[in-house]
Amino acid sequence: MTKIPSRALDRAGATLWNWAAASSEALLPVSCAVCEAPGATLCRGCRIMLRRSTVRPAEVPAPRGLLASNARVWAAGPYEHELASCLLSFKNGGRADLAPVLGTVLTGVLLRAAEDLAVSPAAVLWVPVPTSARARWKRWFDPVQEILSRTSLPHGTRVYAGLEHRHRSALGASSQKSLDVAHRARAIKGSMRAVGVRGAMCVVVDDVMTSGATAAEAVSVLRDAGAHVPGIVVLATVRAGCSPGADSTTTGSHVSEFPHSLN
Repeated sequence: MTKIPSRALDRAGATLWNWAAASSEALLPVSCAVCEAPGATLCRGCRIMLRRSTVRPAEVPAPRGLLASNARVWAAGPYEHELASCLLSFKNGGRADLAPVLGTVLTGVLLRAAEDLAVSPAAVLWVPVPTSARARWKRWFDPVQEILSRTSLPHGTRVYAGLEHRHRSALGASSQKSLDVAHRARAIKGSMRAVGVRGAMCVVVDDVMTSGATAAEAVSVLRDAGAHVPGIVVLATVRAGCSPGADSTTTGSHVSEFPHSLN
């Protein structure tokens, strides 16, 4: 029997996931991913609130786990309210219809980072942090790659999959959410490798930054492979002392933490 490569299975799984999501949208009523109001991916109120919270992407202070790398961090906004709800609904709630919404948000951060770097756009490679084997098995898709595919990249720049996870049975075996900064750093150490980045300028791209341990490992691995890595772009950063709650398999309990109304 011919063995099918794992990457081919991943691609097939992702295709099936996208098809199923698109089919369900045609059969089931669409509701707001934040407040569950019927009729749209995001209702007018939640769309306005998301826009307000992400309209000014900016460079933000690096968390403790990233300080030693001297890497800069750009983010669309804090991991809370509408942005957090959309990310969790997309990643864990099967809401494929949110990919274009999050792609638009990420576009703003990429543009800001490219502007701040003030280098030739052709020199910049956006390198996504790869999803773990455990998360890919659970979701059948890579959230960061999917969102990046829906962005309008700054002119001349391109996405390059310069990071990949090492194949090892321990990878992703347990959640890091309950670990402190030091333990997260040890848990992620040696989990990635860089490919074909020598001499390139690489900006790491991820969805949520918590302790900075994953981003620090990505930066270190790329630099060890000969890349110049000035910083990291993320959709959202978690405030110190908070937890992203990303282990949740549904979004309802998280969304209910953030009631809001528009006057």
